[in-house]
Amino acid sequence: SYLRSQVIPESHRATIMNWFRVPMNVITCGAFICLHVDTISRDKKIVFAACFMLAVTGTFLCGRFIDVFKNYEEAKTDGEETDKSGLLKDEDTQEQLKEEVA
Repeated sequence: SYLRSQVIPESHRATIMNWFRVPMNVITCGAFICLHVDTISRDKKIVFAACFMLAVTGTFLCGRFIDVFKNYEEAKTDGEETDKSGLLKDEDTQEQLKEEVA
């Protein structure tokens, strides 16, 4: 809940969280459908292996997200302006834009 409030704007939070529920529901329905396949229903190791691979993938992606979020927060607290486009790397260009805005 705290992480959501920090990362996702309040105006878009419900929509974004609903979009994240779609893959989870697809995976769940796929697992239930696969249980009716004779090969899989006899050997549950296949379902376990698929769930294990999804858990490992989720853990890896979560770690990457945490790293990216830490780097963003560090840049934000250092007083640096984060420009994702890479257009404002030059200090002179930044000062010119600030003067134009003011």
